[in-house]
Amino acid sequence: MRYHPIRTRVALLAFIATAACARHAQTGPELDTRPDPIPVHVRNDNFLDMNIAVVVSGVSRRLGNVVGNGSADFTIDGQLALGRTLFLTATPIGGRGQGQSGGLSVGPGQMIDFVVGSTLRQSVATVHEPH
Repeated sequence: MRYHPIRTRVALLAFIATAACARHAQTGPELDTRPDPIPVHVRNDNFLDMNIAVVVSGVSRRLGNVVGNGSADFTIDGQLALGRTLFLTATPIGGRGQGQSGGLSVGPGQMIDFVVGSTLRQSVATVHEPH
């Protein structure tokens, strides 16, 4: 039988790659380090329906819409807010302008209340512990 150094190296590399990719079973409870979603309650005091979005690092992600003089609840992926400032925006459907919260820093277990003002520039958001 002949010794084949190339085949041995290939087999060793394949074994190492397989071992590195294999998932090891945990003996204890599985730890989930992903942060919980951030609840957002939006109250629209404007008569126009609004598209609501979250802006993080200059990237806007639509959360949904809120009817005029209505309210809605949304969630933001907790991963987005880790160590970042976020903004909420309200853009009228079929109208002009945009309401925006100031910069928000949200910690684990906190929620956001966003009030879209009857005049968009009067929109405001607060971060607090859930009741």
